[in-house]
Amino acid sequence: MKKRIKKSVLLCLLLLAAFYFRQCLSLHLTPRAAAHAEGRYTLYYLVNTDGMKGLGHSILLLTDPSGAGTVLSFNGMQRSLPESLLGQSGIGKMSVGHMDAQETARFLQTGNLELDGDQLRDNYDWALYLPITEETYLLILEQARPYIEAGKNFEMLYVQWAQTADTAEKQVLADTLEEMGQDQTLPLYNIYTNNCDHAARTLAAQADNELQTYNQIADCLTPCGNLKAFAKYAPQWGVMELGKNSLWEKLMEFLMIF
Repeated sequence: MKKRIKKSVLLCLLLLAAFYFRQCLSLHLTPRAAAHAEGRYTLYYLVNTDGMKGLGHSILLLTDPSGAGTVLSFNGMQRSLPESLLGQSGIGKMSVGHMDAQETARFLQTGNLELDGDQLRDNYDWALYLPITEETYLLILEQARPYIEAGKNFEMLYVQWAQTADTAEKQVLADTLEEMGQDQTLPLYNIYTNNCDHAARTLAAQADNELQTYNQIADCLTPCGNLKAFAKYAPQWGVMELGKNSLWEKLMEFLMIF
């Protein structure tokens, strides 16, 4: 009887492993060109597969006709990692970086981002890309403004809180900062419901109805999982590998389907 149970458990594990491996193969990224071109601007949705301690990190890159690029990277700022893992929301920071045409081309060739800012100095591995119009380019930048302003306002108040010696004033500022972190009218960072990948896909959805639809059904937990699932869901987006990824990065990309 025990042998039969062990064999049944082993068979179930093998079947699960086979299913998982099949899913990994199904979602594995392979380079491809964008299916169509509607504009002289380009939107890139990028992922660092082993960023954020292996969880992955997503950013956006927007390029104009000259080849210059603007990078948008959203991160939690108000809450510590333990607080974030407990589901606490807070003000995030939308880091913005700018590159000239040569710097942008080098980044897309190597994956090495070398700007000042949160997650703006790291190595990125894969990108989905789509030609867009100038109108869409400007709309995405405009939609990023509330993220940027919320972060700047929080930083300004935090500096005042850190520098004041008046106990009463310090408490008022602390209360104001805490209220900001609970203000649902602001684009608050939440590691489960509005993290770097949610923000990137929300902004990028201004360019594509398919991504708007995908965002309503997205069920992957990690940036890499969502980028891979969307790549399969929307074949009109191009797929490119940035630089030469290490064995570890390739393994992370292949195995990360959640």
